[in-house]
Amino acid sequence: MHYRYNVLSRTGNEISGVEQGSYQAIRDKLKDNNFHILSLEPDLVKSIEFYLKRKRVRVQALAELFEDLSNILESGLSMNEAIMTLEESSVEPVLKHALSQINDSLATGISLAEAFSRTEVFPWQVLNMVRVGEKSGGLERVFRDLAGYYSREADFLRSLKGALVYPAVVLFLLVAVMFYVSFQVIPHLESLLPLKENAYFFTRLLLSLSHGLRDYWFMYLVIPVALVFLYSKLKISQVERIRDFYYRIPVLGPLIKDVAFSFLFSNLAILQRNGISVIEALSLVRETAFDKFFAGKIAKVKDAVVSGLSLWQALKHDAFFPKSVYSSIRKGEEMGNLDRYLQSLADSYFKKVTRKIDALLGFIQPAFLMLCGILLLFIVSAFVIPVYSNLSNIAGGNVKF
Repeated sequence: MHYRYNVLSRTGNEISGVEQGSYQAIRDKLKDNNFHILSLEPDLVKSIEFYLKRKRVRVQALAELFEDLSNILESGLSMNEAIMTLEESSVEPVLKHALSQINDSLATGISLAEAFSRTEVFPWQVLNMVRVGEKSGGLERVFRDLAGYYSREADFLRSLKGALVYPAVVLFLLVAVMFYVSFQVIPHLESLLPLKENAYFFTRLLLSLSHGLRDYWFMYLVIPVALVFLYSKLKISQVERIRDFYYRIPVLGPLIKDVAFSFLFSNLAILQRNGISVIEALSLVRETAFDKFFAGKIAKVKDAVVSGLSLWQALKHDAFFPKSVYSSIRKGEEMGNLDRYLQSLADSYFKKVTRKIDALLGFIQPAFLMLCGILLLFIVSAFVIPVYSNLSNIAGGNVKF
């Protein structure tokens, strides 16, 4: 996300600019530079431009890349040879170009982590973990962990796409039918419909909806843009209250929460397993959390750990985290196997999310079929039946209004 800031320097000069990153990270960076923050707001235009232009390696390609790297290194080849081998066999343009850049960078003598960073196509987990692997001398293990992480993420994305494709297609068709009927069918046949005061309720409702759609169609384009604009102007506290509401929505809220937990514990497990402290791991995960509300929760946990509490005690102080979470983490800390218990929690929530998506998909498909049936029944009730009942007037050329 890009943020537009306006600050005062120590000398009193007003400085404006745009930074990319999380809200908290940019805020901390400005304060570290002794700037007094006047405003710090999301820049939606810059963010949209960035996401449209940026190139990233697909999650499935990342899983395959690190699986192959781990296997090649374990077979005894050097890193340069491994990168060259994968560059030759890669078929994805973005990844192939990135591997070529990495190979060239390694030839100049820079570190592998810096080589990955210069490509600007790899996510933060990769950059941090490669840096950790180089320092610890355990790149094979790091690559194996990254392969498992991105393989699980790819499975989740496939499951999510499978759940969304069907309702998205049906919704698109319903909207297309609604516009077609309103603009092409009803205007030609409106004279055949009886419009007396005692006309069918569904007939009058259909005509009203059709006229509203034809006369104010542009509002369907303006309203979403206006809502996005107003949302970007909300204060941070108001945004956090809205995002807190996400987690309270029946059915959808628990699913979002489980996804957040799976993301949190999976990343913490990988970072812990490769020697990164809990405090540093929480900082890294917070900066890349997918919403500010959840990032705030992670920040509070980190502050509690910094103050001297253990991780399970910090989680226990926030009712947002269920008892099963901090009970499991407590066992992991007491037994000295925190990374294993964190991974177990991540796997548990991943499976839970997968089951919920499958159940939701099983509900959505018949629900949309029922919606299509209701729409068809509405059109028949509002249009076909009145025309059929008015056939005698139509046949006699005496259409009544």
